[in-house]
Amino acid sequence: MARTTTISLQDVTDRARHGGKAAALAALIRHGLPAPDGLVLPADLTDAQVAAAIDDVLTWAASTNTVHGLVARSSAPAEDGAKASFAGLYASRFAPARSDALLNAVRDVRAAATAPAIRAYAALRNITTPPGIAVLIQRTIRPYASGVLAAEIDHGIIRRWTLEAVHGLAIPVVSGTQRGERHHSDSETPSPAAQSEIILPGTPTELHQPPGEWIILPGIDNRPGQRAKIRTSGAGLLHLYPPDTDRHRPVLTAALRDQLVETAAIVAAVLQHTSIDIEWAVTPDGAIHILQARPLTSPIPEQPTLTHSAGTVWTGLPAAPGRGTGPAHRLAAGASPAIGPAPDQAVILSDNLGADALDALLHNPAGIAATRGGPLSHAAIVAREIGVPCATALPDDLLTIPAGTPITVDGIAGTAEIAAPRDKSPRQQKLRVAGAAVITRPLSKDASCDGRVGTLLLHLPGDRLTRTLEETTTAPIGVLQPSEQPDLSPLPPGYREHHLPGIGRIAWPAQEVAIPRRLVVLHGDEPIFERRIAPFDPAINT
Repeated sequence: MARTTTISLQDVTDRARHGGKAAALAALIRHGLPAPDGLVLPADLTDAQVAAAIDDVLTWAASTNTVHGLVARSSAPAEDGAKASFAGLYASRFAPARSDALLNAVRDVRAAATAPAIRAYAALRNITTPPGIAVLIQRTIRPYASGVLAAEIDHGIIRRWTLEAVHGLAIPVVSGTQRGERHHSDSETPSPAAQSEIILPGTPTELHQPPGEWIILPGIDNRPGQRAKIRTSGAGLLHLYPPDTDRHRPVLTAALRDQLVETAAIVAAVLQHTSIDIEWAVTPDGAIHILQARPLTSPIPEQPTLTHSAGTVWTGLPAAPGRGTGPAHRLAAGASPAIGPAPDQAVILSDNLGADALDALLHNPAGIAATRGGPLSHAAIVAREIGVPCATALPDDLLTIPAGTPITVDGIAGTAEIAAPRDKSPRQQKLRVAGAAVITRPLSKDASCDGRVGTLLLHLPGDRLTRTLEETTTAPIGVLQPSEQPDLSPLPPGYREHHLPGIGRIAWPAQEVAIPRRLVVLHGDEPIFERRIAPFDPAINT
């Protein structure tokens, strides 16, 4: 019997054949949540079967509104998982509802599944990726605004969340080319967007307009939007200059922001996640559409205060925790530098966290410092997953630093600075470690002499958890997982698990009541990371 070459999105249940992205959206649709329907081309189709399926897709498309075209999106089996997001590593393509254009878009998405960066990322996350990839095809939504919302949830209640929003499609946010309007649970006042371009799907007529012509932007509540001038167009998309009036007007009202946060909590409950990362769009009628939903693979960065550069310190947004020092290396457009391994790691300086930065992240840099983008961009997500310190939205003059200048990136404070000469004083080193738990992979024989209160063995999700911990120092030994999911199970004998909000999970000796108040990572004798733990309440954090 011939296998079905397409399946309706709402009927998807097989993650291995239809991918993680499609499986999550299908579950939302079946629960009545506003995810756009579509068709899925399974991962095991041959090239000939894909070509034959295009007519079926166009027949389906004729029954829905495709005036703004279609979008072909990756849906790989391991994509959007609790262990790894594969954020930005696969492909999406926009296309008009025509046979030739749609087939080319689908082929591009399928071909991207064999990219070297995907294999490198999968190896870092200890994941085996099947060779095939499913393709999800949906009608393209022309939104008033879009963005990303990440939230951490405790017993059905959102504890912390952050949101970035831009006019038009969310491409500038997820690609890291621009910074969206940023809302955060720690602040009532949003940070304004730095949007220099609006991207919208176009009608066939609009896509044939020359640069310099005008179109009307989507307005909220079905009101006419502002006029915007076409900068360029192609691949089904319009790239527009933002109207001057939109530069000073908030993207989201407080009511719409709150509705998005409430929707995120519902999505997390349906998918049974304790954290959620959704890509959303709001259409001119005020309706919210969920375009992607996955668990957070790393905690939400804390809310910073944006300041201007001062002297040799540049301040932006924290994107991935940690502190790394290395020679400055400017990432040119289209470059894929082969960065050497530690201790000769480089700090990548980039104007944005686009595809080039994603590739650079997989070559073992000491850190990433970008002048655009935000903590919800694809590259920032990957940086958090693989443990590379990252700061974004830094001042532009950072890029004038000469190559080779020693730079320190602090992904907790969201800063980059010219590194000061190292002080090798044993007294100073001991003071910086005293009272902290030191995070490490191997146990140090000198641990009992450096003033630490404990040692935490680093454990990454998917690794085999150490079952026995030999007491080789006078300080307690624990296990730290820098991710809040999954649980640390099974625990070593005599250990108890604790949840540290914003940090991850820790296995700590049951007889030790006190949890370390400060965490430090050493690189040789040099502290390269420091993080304080909020006051600990076992009744809440266990």
